[in-house]
Amino acid sequence: MTKPTIVILLVMANILLLATLLITVAGPAPAFAQAAPLGQNYAIVAAEVRDGVDGVYVIDLSTRRLHVFVPNRNLADRRLLYADYRDLQRDFRGGN
Repeated sequence: MTKPTIVILLVMANILLLATLLITVAGPAPAFAQAAPLGQNYAIVAAEVRDGVDGVYVIDLSTRRLHVFVPNRNLADRRLLYADYRDLQRDFRGGN
């Protein structure tokens, strides 16, 4: 190898090391969740509603209700529709 070739390879290695250092140091900023005190009043679960169709269940802990959202029957429209709710306090009262 000639001297200019070795110098070019060393410069390329230094540029690669510098780029790696800049990527790791100046990477994406960390994401912080919004602190919402009322956010702890809900639990959300996705589960199968019927064969091959998933729905979203939202439990509102403050009112003790289970809300159900199901996908629109029109597959081109990807919205969730509110189906109904259950009163969990009444359901789990134990027959009283």
